[in-house]
Amino acid sequence: MSQSLTTLWIAAAVAVGVVGVMLWKKNKRSFVKVGTISKLYFFPVKSLRGIEVNAGKCTKLGFQVNGLLDRSFMVIDGERVLISQEERSSLTLLTVQIDGKTLTISTPSGKKLNVEIKDSISPDDKTIRCRLFKDVTEADDCGDEAASFFQSFLNMPDVRLVRHFPDLSKREYQPRGKGKPSEQQLRKENPNLAFQNKAAFHVVSKPSIDDLNSKLEDRKVSEVNFRPNILVDDCKPFSEDSWRCIKFNSGALLCNETLFDR
Repeated sequence: MSQSLTTLWIAAAVAVGVVGVMLWKKNKRSFVKVGTISKLYFFPVKSLRGIEVNAGKCTKLGFQVNGLLDRSFMVIDGERVLISQEERSSLTLLTVQIDGKTLTISTPSGKKLNVEIKDSISPDDKTIRCRLFKDVTEADDCGDEAASFFQSFLNMPDVRLVRHFPDLSKREYQPRGKGKPSEQQLRKENPNLAFQNKAAFHVVSKPSIDDLNSKLEDRKVSEVNFRPNILVDDCKPFSEDSWRCIKFNSGALLCNETLFDR
């Protein structure tokens, strides 16, 4: 994986303070430094564990590593509906690894599933319509071997692994409860997202997590519980909630359009 910085790349060399996060000052086209990137996380399969990475590409559709977009895969049930961690917490036991063009998913017992990271859909692939919460989207079925792996691990029939490709039909968004108009508009403006809940990127700060832990008496949490792509440090707790746009020294620019409850 290339470690060179371009206008669209962010790298975890920021762990030693190389890359800063900038806050867009209201009504001015200038930025002030508000923190540094501490860690980068990539989630190839929705609801499974993520991978801490050194570098990734910022795209309109989300974080990209080795040509694969964040949350490109998901597991669905016999009704073709997402199986989430809330439904099957055992999904958190599965680990993932990327080696070149191969995604490897492993169980705690050591059983492995290797999935090819294809650049495009093959002519003989089967595409199916499935549901992510209330949204309807089209996905590429990953085959019977992958299905058997997840059926065995979850002890559920008819489970399938599917993958999103940007050139499949656009995601059909449905209103979710009392979502803000700006949030609903954001989702409509980016219909080719993979299987992210709301937006292309998820940003959380370490000080916010530390502040939360200071109020928890027993069980503590970490950034892993919140599944962010970007963990920011050297800022005030929850200051990220007010950041309108953030800019990295590499040139990547992200705009904050919605807060996510977890």
